[in-house]
Amino acid sequence: MPEGHSIHRVARVHRRWLVGRRFTADSPQGRFADGARVLSGRTLVDVEAHGKHLFHTFEGGVRLHIHLGLFGLIRHFRGGAPRPSEACRLRLASPHATLHLAGPFACELLKPDEEAALRARLGEDPLREDAVPERALALLRKGRCPLAHALLDQGR
Repeated sequence: MPEGHSIHRVARVHRRWLVGRRFTADSPQGRFADGARVLSGRTLVDVEAHGKHLFHTFEGGVRLHIHLGLFGLIRHFRGGAPRPSEACRLRLASPHATLHLAGPFACELLKPDEEAALRARLGEDPLREDAVPERALALLRKGRCPLAHALLDQGR
């Protein structure tokens, strides 16, 4: 499972390669066909990481949430991309870059209130500019579990 620093790197790559591009989207596997139809033809305007979660914002305020979980894999291609695997849940394609997402724990479109509820459950992400270290420290001090467990608990 990729850790937070890896997800932040993926977000940086997506901002550099994908933001500002209009994509066609499909779900070769078929499990995200409805969501892919909503994304198809839209321009990606922002990408954010929060812990192990990726949030892609498309024009019109459409929000894609991705969590790779244990088995998820994102492959990036510049220019032409190979045929997607049978496990490819989401393919975003443009003439300049293509993304294949396979096996994620979560691949979903979120409404603003759903995204807010999800983010409220997430703990402080020290890699984000808006992190509040004092809040994380206060939670650690209140806890009664060993420090290593507390640090790995993503609900804190």
